Amino acid sequence: MNKYLSIFMYLSLGSCLVGCALDTVADELSSEQVDATEADLSTNAVTFVTVRKDNRKCAAPSCGGYWVKDVNRSSGEQYVSGFDFGSSGFDEQLIGKVTDAPADELILRGRLGKKEAKHGTRKLLVYQAFRGLPGVKPLPGDVYFQAETRDVPIQCFTAPCPNEIAHRLNTNQQYAFSGYQVALAARPHVDQDWLVDRIQHHKAVVAALFVKGDKYPGGYEYLLDASQVYLDIADAVGPCPAYKLAACSEPDADWAYTRDVNLCLLPEVCMSTLGCPSLQPPRCEDGYSVSAWRTNSPSCIRFACDPSFVLPN
Repeated sequence: MNKYLSIFMYLSLGSCLVGCALDTVADELSSEQVDATEADLSTNAVTFVTVRKDNRKCAAPSCGGYWVKDVNRSSGEQYVSGFDFGSSGFDEQLIGKVTDAPADELILRGRLGKKEAKHGTRKLLVYQAFRGLPGVKPLPGDVYFQAETRDVPIQCFTAPCPNEIAHRLNTNQQYAFSGYQVALAARPHVDQDWLVDRIQHHKAVVAALFVKGDKYPGGYEYLLDASQVYLDIADAVGPCPAYKLAACSEPDADWAYTRDVNLCLLPEVCMSTLGCPSLQPPRCEDGYSVSAWRTNSPSCIRFACDPSFVLPN
C-alpha cells in the first residue's frame, strides 16, 4: 500500500452543490481489496484481466498459451490456451494488434470459454482489448480504473470540484475526484493532453493511485495519477478530415496547424517561415513513431512521439 495515498470516496455520487456538506469517508485503496459481490474469472462473469505469456515447454494447447488474472483481485492466475475473438467484432487487423502486442502490455475484458474436450483446456473469450503504452510498467500496488466526467456536472461554489468519476474495475466501487496526471506513464515527447482525453472520454484503462494536488478554499484536490495507460485497441486514430487549402498569399509562407485530441491536424493560419529555426526531430523510444507539424509559434514546428500501434498503417 502506498502510504501517501488518501482519497475521499463519495458515499453518494448524485448531484450536490459543492460548498454544502458532502458525505465523505477517508479511504486507502489496496490492490488486495476485493468486492465480494463480484465473481472471479469464470465461464459466466465478464471481467478485466492482465495477461502473461506461458513459456512452459510442453505440447500445445496444454502449454504455450497465456496466464490471465483478474485485476484488483487477490485470486490466482488461470491458464488459457489462447484467445477467441468471435464476440469482439474485431477484424483481422485489430486481432493482429492484440496478438502482436507484448502480453504484459495487455488488459483484456472477457470470460472463460468452454472446456476443450480433448485436452480439458479453455480459451479466453475476448470482448474488448486494451494495450498499454510501450515500454511502460505499472507501479506495484497500483489499482486499475476506468474514468469519466460526470454526466451532470456539480455546480461548485468553491474549488476543488470533483466532477470526474473513477470506476474501480471488477468491482462496483466508484470515486469522485478532480483531475488527472499522466506524467509517470508518458515517455519523452508523448502528448499528455491526448492521453488524458483517452482516459476521460474514450474509456482507456489506467493503473493509478489517487494523490493530493493543490489546496483550494474547499480543500485539497485529488488527482488520478496514472503510471500506465491502456488504450482501447479499437479506438483507432482517424480517419482525419481532409482539407483542400488555398496557397498562402504571402511569399515564404506556409500553413500552420493545430493538433486535436484525436491526433488530427487542423489548419490554423498562414505563417511566414522566415527565421524559423532548424530543428531535429526527437529520437523516439522503441514502440513510438515521431510526428511533426508546423505550428504558429516561435519554434515553427512541433514534434510528438506517438505509440506506433495507434497510428494508421
